[in-house]
Amino acid sequence: MIDQPSRGPGQRRRAIKQWLMFGIALALGAAGVFYSRQYIDDQVAYYKGQLEQTETMVEVVVPNRTMARGEILLASDLSVRRIPEKYADSNTVNGSNYEVAVGQRIDFDIDEGRPLLWAHLEGGLSPTFSGKVSEGLRAMTVRVDEINSISGFLQPRDKVDLLLSFGSGQHQQIFPLIQRLNIIATGVQTLVDKSSGDSTRSFSTITVHVSPRDGQKITLAQQVGKLTAMLRNPDDESALSEVPMSVDELLNIARRPVPEIAAATAKPRLKKTEPSIEYIIGGQ
Repeated sequence: MIDQPSRGPGQRRRAIKQWLMFGIALALGAAGVFYSRQYIDDQVAYYKGQLEQTETMVEVVVPNRTMARGEILLASDLSVRRIPEKYADSNTVNGSNYEVAVGQRIDFDIDEGRPLLWAHLEGGLSPTFSGKVSEGLRAMTVRVDEINSISGFLQPRDKVDLLLSFGSGQHQQIFPLIQRLNIIATGVQTLVDKSSGDSTRSFSTITVHVSPRDGQKITLAQQVGKLTAMLRNPDDESALSEVPMSVDELLNIARRPVPEIAAATAKPRLKKTEPSIEYIIGGQ
């Protein structure tokens, strides 16, 4: 039997060195992968933060897996993502109404991460308009004419102030009725369906979010006077003066003081003396 030569100390050191180098390479590779992912995540978070500061963001619903035509949507299949409003389709399922889509059958293949549209659902199901009304509020349609609707430029999500014109002639006054009302529909153009697409057309009604109490005010105001809608900057939270404006104030007519009684203001007159003849008697 031939004995195999045993490894010398030099060979063992080389083997240990090779394994050590291999371990270091694995550690450096793992660290590189970790820090690369960390860097990418930090960059994504940074740009998302910058985007949210400069753009209005909305929540849209996306499938968290690729789905085939005919599948039933489950809540576990959906996720919510925030994207700039200008990139969101008006027919997109959003975070506030996705429950309507759950349990429905999809009519098209949908890729993972693609925004879910109501048109993707079988039959083109869309949420009811009542789903747009926030809890505790009401949707109310207000009559306005072409001029009072800012010549047709009002859009859903705009904010307006309502003014009430009451009285007639010299006694007419303008009252600030309700401020910072949110518009959810203009004529036939709503947040659910914007198929009309004409942003400059005229319309005769706007639908706004109101409290039940404000709804009563608007109903009474429409019966006793005329309503005017004033468009407000969405970031403007300043309040209008509660003091009504009258015709006199508009024309800057000062009220004239009532003349006082002549007898009280007249200056006393001096009594005229009659001319007399002086008689000299007895040389005096």
